[in-house]
Parts: sequence; structure tokens; C-alpha cells
Amino acid sequence: MDETTLRTLLRSALADEPPIGPVADNALRAGTRLRRRRVLGAAGGLAAAAAIAVAIPAVTGPVGAPPASRQHPAATSGLHIPANVPLPDPAVAHAAGVEQARPSVVKIVGWAPSCFRTIESSGFVFAPQHVVTAAHLVAGAGGMVTVTAGHHTFHGTVVLYDPERDVAVLYVLGLRARPLAFAPPAKSGDSAAVAGYPLNGFTAVPARIGSEQSVNIPDIYQTHTVTRGIYPVRAVVGPGDAGGPLLTPSGEVDGMMFAAAAGLKDTGYALTASEIGPDVRHGAHATAPVSTHGCA
Repeated sequence: MDETTLRTLLRSALADEPPIGPVADNALRAGTRLRRRRVLGAAGGLAAAAAIAVAIPAVTGPVGAPPASRQHPAATSGLHIPANVPLPDPAVAHAAGVEQARPSVVKIVGWAPSCFRTIESSGFVFAPQHVVTAAHLVAGAGGMVTVTAGHHTFHGTVVLYDPERDVAVLYVLGLRARPLAFAPPAKSGDSAAVAGYPLNGFTAVPARIGSEQSVNIPDIYQTHTVTRGIYPVRAVVGPGDAGGPLLTPSGEVDGMMFAAAAGLKDTGYALTASEIGPDVRHGAHATAPVSTHGCA
């Protein structure tokens, strides 16, 4: 393999760098140059360097630190609360309301330059041109967030950032997807669907909701304990589902997924609609950017 071919492969491998909006960011460019130097200088030969270059889009991270996955696994936060409900009804994933809600469930990509980490996750439209997601998914991202709805990708501005509730609101100029309505409080055993982008493409996973609980849990920076209203959810929650909606069969929102259970493979947790209510009401008309602090 000649050097021209290697550099072609390298450019192709690095082409999946996260979008940075209309203004180029110096930190992102520096990170890209750093990764190019590592790829070209670390290998003993051209073939080995080519193999490393192909791996770069999947895992990126700062020198000396474990590589950070591009698709963020759902946070566990130490929760181990079973839903204690029957198995989900597979049919709910194809319910008419869930299908109608699909265009309003979006994919979010945030690039945090301070820790050289890209996170892919989910969110949903709750007000005109406004999306809600989990705060830990955009922590440290600043202005480098994109929102993809259907075949269109937009720049997202973080206009509300609540690391205690783990809620963030994005203002997405030009986004025309229909806002989803919030449902009344769910009852234990209600059918639902976890909607999101766990593997880059949209999925709706059948779920069943457990009893609403008030739990003490660390904030996203693990600095102190906060109390959140949550639903334990019996469903298979995958990487990228965090921030996505927990949908009723009619397409309303019961809550927002934020974590997977520690040691329970078919259990996740959603913040209730009531828990995220104050933040979404406050952020529904906000357009000014706010700080996303540091990486979580």
C-alpha cells in the first residue's frame, strides 16, 4: 500500500468528524490534527497505520485516557430498582401513535472538545423548534451540537442545562417536526415504547412501566445527591436511547429515558413528565445559549 492510498483511507476514516456548525472551531481542528499525527506516527508500517486509521471514527479519546465510545451507553447511576411488571407487549412498538411520533424523535450528536469525546444520543421535540434531551449527553459540548430529524441535520443551541435533573433543552432553528404532547401520570403496568437512536437508526422498543418512585441519586457530576421522580421501565435500553421519549401507544410522552439499570439487562429508567416539566416549561421559548459546564 503506497502513501497516497494510505492518506486517502485516512481522510475517509476521519470524514465522520462531528459537525461543528457554521463556524470552524479551533479545538476541533487541533484534535483532528492530533489524531492524524497519532495515526501516521504510531504504526511501524503503512499497513498497520491504515488499520488504525479505519478504527478512529468508532473510538476517540484524549492521549493517555481510555477511548471514549462515539455512541454513549446509557448511564447506570448505581440504580438497581426492578420494574416488577409483566413482559412488554411487542405490538406496542408498532402502535399507530408511536409511528406518528417517529418524525419528532431526533438524533443528537455533541462534541465535547475538552475531553475529545463525541456522544450520539436521542431527544424529542416538545415545543416548536425546541428539543429536550438528557444533560449528561451534551455536557461540555458548548455550541457543538447537531440535531438530525429525518434526512435533515441542524445546529442545536443549548438554551437550558440542568445537571441536577439531568435535563437539557436545545433551540433548533429551522426544525419543523411536530411537538409531542406530555401524557398524564402513568400507572404501573402501562404499555409504552422506548424510542430513540441506539444504533444510528430509529428504533421503538416495547416497554412496560413500573410504579412511579422518588429516588435519591447523584447529580450528573457526582458532586451531591438530588431527588428525582422516575419510572422503572421494563425494556431493553441500548446505547443512544438516553434522552429519547418513553411513548404511550397513542404517541404521547410519559417521560424521558436517562439511565439503564445496574445489573438488570431488561430495565431502564425514565424521568417522569412531571419531573422534567419545570425545565421544559422554562426552556420552551428560550433562544440564548447557556453554559454546558464540563464533561460529565
